[in-house]
This record gives sequence, C-alpha cells and structure tokens, in this order.
Amino acid sequence: MRPDGTESPPAPPTALAKRRRVPGWAMALSVVGALVLLGAGGTLTAIHVLGNRYENSVHRQDLLGPAGKDASGHVKPPKVTGPLTFLIMGSDSRAGDNANPDTADGTTASVGGAPRSDSIILVQVPKTMDRAFVISIPRDSYVPIVDRNGTVHGKDKINAAFSRYSPAGMVQTVNHLTGGHIDYPVIVDFAAVHKLTDLVGGVDVVIDKTSVDTYRYLPKGTPYDTVPTCTDIYGRRHERCLEFKQGTLHLDSQLAEYYVRQRTNLPGGDLGRAKRQQQFLHALMAKASKTGFATDPVKFDKLIRTAAGAITADKSMPVQSLAYSLQNLTASSVTYISMPYARFGKVPVVGDVVVTDPAADKALFDAVNTDTMAAYVLKHPPNDASHGA
Repeated sequence: MRPDGTESPPAPPTALAKRRRVPGWAMALSVVGALVLLGAGGTLTAIHVLGNRYENSVHRQDLLGPAGKDASGHVKPPKVTGPLTFLIMGSDSRAGDNANPDTADGTTASVGGAPRSDSIILVQVPKTMDRAFVISIPRDSYVPIVDRNGTVHGKDKINAAFSRYSPAGMVQTVNHLTGGHIDYPVIVDFAAVHKLTDLVGGVDVVIDKTSVDTYRYLPKGTPYDTVPTCTDIYGRRHERCLEFKQGTLHLDSQLAEYYVRQRTNLPGGDLGRAKRQQQFLHALMAKASKTGFATDPVKFDKLIRTAAGAITADKSMPVQSLAYSLQNLTASSVTYISMPYARFGKVPVVGDVVVTDPAADKALFDAVNTDTMAAYVLKHPPNDASHGA
C-alpha cells in the first residue's frame, strides 16, 4: 500500500461471494473482518436447542495450534466467561464459492499463492460480558512474524503470517504483537459476506466521498455504477471501473463484497478499507435487527444456519456454553476501533507497509489485556461506523 492509498494491482485473470432478543453468539464470528454481536437473552431452552444446531453446523479446524496449550503441553480448558478475546481472520481465498471470473482478481489463477488474510480483527469482550470492542488491525502492518510454534521469523506485513504459517501462525503473530492471548480464532471468507447480505435483503451504507476502484473493472451489462475508463498506477487503462458515489448506497451481496474489498482511492488506503468493513458490519447488524431476525423464530433459525455455514471456528470453541455467557450482549454495545499507526513506509522486498506506533499500540493492547477498554475509549474516541469513505 502507498501513502496515497493505492496498492499494487492483482494479476489480470488468465481466462476471461420487554422482546425476546437474539442470543449474542448467533451472528458472532460470521462476517469478514468482524464479529457480529446481536445480543441477548432467549430462554435457557432456546439457547440449548439453538446452541446444539450451531455447534453441529459450524466448520471446525485446529486454528489455535500450540497456542491452545499451556506450558506443560496440555490443552487449555475452554473459557466461557469474560474477559474473552476473539480473532477474526478474513480469508481472501478465491476457491469454491468465493470464485468470481468476472473480476480481475476473482479466481485462484488470478491471484496465485496461498490464501492471505485481508481482514484482521480483534474482538474483546470484557468481564461484564455486556459489551464488545471491535479492533481492526491493518493487514499491511509491519510486525514480527511468528510461526505456529512461537518462533519469530523477522518482520513482514502481518497478513504474511496467515499464508506462510497457517491460521495458527497468525494467532501466534497477533499474540506476539499484543502481548496477550487469543481465546478463540475464527476464519470467514467472501462467501460469508454474500450469504449474510442476501439473507437480510441487502444493506444501506452512507458514503462520504465519491471514489473509483481502479482495480475493479466490470463486464458489459453490469448493474453497478461505473466510469467509462480509468487508469491504474502503472498507467494501464481499464473500461467500466467501479464507482461508489457519495450518498446513501444500497449494497446487494456482490456489491457488498466489492465495497469491503476496495483498496485504492480511499483515505488511508488499507486503513480506509478497514473502516469500510466496520461500517458494513454495523449496517448488517442494524438491518438484521430492523427486519425481524431478532424476534422471528424462522428468520432467526435461518440466520444461525447461514452464519454457521459461512465460518470456520477453532475445534475447541464451546459454542453452546458461550451462547449462555454472551446472552446479555446487544447490537448497540459494540464499539469500533482502529489500531494506531505511525506512518506509511516502504521496505525493500516487502514493499509498502503501515509502520506501527509502539507506544500508542501498547496503550491499546494493555487495555485489551487488562480489561480496561471502557476507560481507553474515553481517552481515545472510537470510529463512527455509520459513515464510510
């Protein structure tokens, strides 16, 4: 990423996703970059039944690796009371349901290499279990990279940990960065954005400034707004470049994916994209609540099954127990934050990076690790997730 918000483009395609309230865990861990927490309260019977449905539907992997064991090598007991820290990793895989041959980077052939993590989000739930703090970590943050066994391998962009050393390596890298401990990592992908957006009938976002995605050029007949031509940073011209106009915009599932993935012509580049992801998450939560998913049992059941099928959770995550513990969370209790940074920079071989701010980052992560985030946000105003770049 460059200081003006641009980034090297993907390779071109080779051939041319008092009411009864919803338990907080229901949409938890279900959308790219972020944790959707709709909060609270069904009966114990409902939590038991729906917890079993979710438990049996979610995909499982060993995402913690050795980080899930204590010093003696024993698996740590599942934690279901606060404080809790989740790590949301948004995979950029183009395989299976994530493929889209109509875009420049929509297939495995067009991007090459192992999947990377384009969204890295910490979610801290305090001891009181009635709030959540969603913290976006820029994917280009230049930090020490740690493998799944805890060995440091020099510095690189943080998303390199995911492709080089698996999700367990990303967990270890984030633990090293924050000085803390991830309780439950989760992977989401483009398909999650599509499925959840379709389920709620699309979402509305407010865009503060018109922008053109110079690396999103669309086929003839596209229903989305485009400009006739645009030029990327290498001077190459493209036709029908996607345009996001200032004002309120309705996002269907495909446009939602494009919206959260734009990486050029945004204020702060990668940082602007992270704020867009938070904005989309906020809008999705609002739409789900407004359209009855919080109160209609049939819609709620669809919501759970859709969320379950769209994520991969660590095999140790005790969903049913967490359901009960998180029952007092509400949508309005989610606060959005970005990890502080010092500046943009360039590193030989690595390329354009986000240079971290050690003192400011320590203040943030100390608050996460000491369960004092409520005091932290009083001194450091959070993001306004109702608007986006």
